[in-house]
Amino acid sequence: MIQDGLRRFAFVTCFVSGGVFACGASALGGDHTIRRKQPDRGTYQPPLLKTSELEPVAVTEAPGLGRREGSSELVDAPLDPVHAPRQGAEPEDRAASLPAPVVLSEDGPAEAPVQTVSYEAIHNAHSPVAPTQHTVQTCSCESCRSGGGHVPMPPVMPPVVDSSSYHYSGQVFDGGCDAAPGCDSQYCDGGGCDSIGCGPLGRFGLTSDDWFGSIELLLMFRSGDRLPALASDGALDDNTTQIFAGRETVFKDMTAGGRLTVGAWLDKYMDRNIVARGWFAGEQTFGFNANQNTHATLVRPFFNVTDGVVPPIDDTRIIATPGEASGELAIRADSNTFGADVSIRQLWYKRQGATVDLLYGYQYMGMDQSLTIVDRATALSDGVRPIGSVLATTDDFDIENDFHGGQLGIATHYREGCWSFSSLAKIGFGSLRRRAVLSGSTFTSIDGNNATVPNGILVRSTNAGTHNDNTFGWVPELDFTLGWQKYPCFDVTFGYHIIAMTDALELSGVVDPNLASNLADPAVGAQRPSTNFRHGTFYVQGIHFGLSYIY
Repeated sequence: MIQDGLRRFAFVTCFVSGGVFACGASALGGDHTIRRKQPDRGTYQPPLLKTSELEPVAVTEAPGLGRREGSSELVDAPLDPVHAPRQGAEPEDRAASLPAPVVLSEDGPAEAPVQTVSYEAIHNAHSPVAPTQHTVQTCSCESCRSGGGHVPMPPVMPPVVDSSSYHYSGQVFDGGCDAAPGCDSQYCDGGGCDSIGCGPLGRFGLTSDDWFGSIELLLMFRSGDRLPALASDGALDDNTTQIFAGRETVFKDMTAGGRLTVGAWLDKYMDRNIVARGWFAGEQTFGFNANQNTHATLVRPFFNVTDGVVPPIDDTRIIATPGEASGELAIRADSNTFGADVSIRQLWYKRQGATVDLLYGYQYMGMDQSLTIVDRATALSDGVRPIGSVLATTDDFDIENDFHGGQLGIATHYREGCWSFSSLAKIGFGSLRRRAVLSGSTFTSIDGNNATVPNGILVRSTNAGTHNDNTFGWVPELDFTLGWQKYPCFDVTFGYHIIAMTDALELSGVVDPNLASNLADPAVGAQRPSTNFRHGTFYVQGIHFGLSYIY
């Protein structure tokens, strides 16, 4: 009688819950909820029943039941499998559609054990199996909750009982993002149901619980780079000279970029996952344009170290000056930063709604910069060049930094109600390939005779060409994110991000800081500008806003 009472109590408990058996309060299910929207501190635990306090419960015969001949024991009448109604179908008689209840034997030992059904046991929705035995099961709906009142509850539908689990025929309801209202009118007939409806995930046998991701807007600031004086109104050794371009930090303004994160679970316990990220910090540009209309006197300063010039002097290439020359000067620089990584994350610690994952994987980061200086001057009087002669020079610098390596780190996550906090700390280590392509040219036109030589002012035969090298580099990264569950299954996020690259090559590292040039071709004596490139640590940091699909 005690065992019969236990079975009656369990049956009534689960039946009154409205037929929704997609719940999990087993030991496994309790651990599982820590990856979901509710902390595990609220996970329901089945009550302990005191056999001394059990009372007999009267059982009323339900439609579809009969009594075995010669016995008072209730038995099942044949019933066809119950299928979920399609949207718009005529309602059926609820009493006629109820499944066969659990057999409660008044005599003898119990034929079915009491067991706890976890959330993970609810599966195989499209292949209902006729019951071969009955099992009394207890369940909790703590794991069915997905952000409280944000998620609509599914329509009450009759369950189909099989030997191992409860499910809806034709529909899976996990109490989270896969609620029935997100599906089409056919209840995802023949396909899976994800949070967006019956999309590509369902066709591949995946559901919304198999993946997660986010999309974010990045507002980033670079560490900046300081260029030497590139345009002025006189020689650099003159205290009255005004600097129009250069001797300032460039690439310091905010740029808008983006980041996309996609992850998938590698096991049903949500203990291991794979995460892929791609991001870019936007393009940062610097520009300067001038001519005789904007600057009465405009020159390009440099330090002349040509043999025979004793001592070396501060010199200028005249672009525009009243009565002597007219012309124009254009300077353009740009910087791009981007990266990607793929990591495996293994759960290491979880308690009180918090998880800590250890991660390892592959890391890539790229940083490109370029600088182009173009000038053109036309002689207005006879002097060094005849009237009407044209002199134009171009200096071009292109830099690439590509890091490829491994990464190790730690990722944490904590949720309390509608709020969550995540952090990421990791470091990449591997090969950094640095590449610099320098080119220059000078065009002259005198009395209709044109000539071009492969030398500019800051790029000449002493440093022109393609320069490559490889070194060992580090790429550390930190990220902090605060989330608020504004929408069902989605967090609105805000955070801070910083990532750095050691031993990077920037524009200031390839431009001769003294603007020293040997105008002899080929250079005799001082080999300037030189190829003694300089390296340093580059970083980009800023804030991000986004929308995250949560698990």
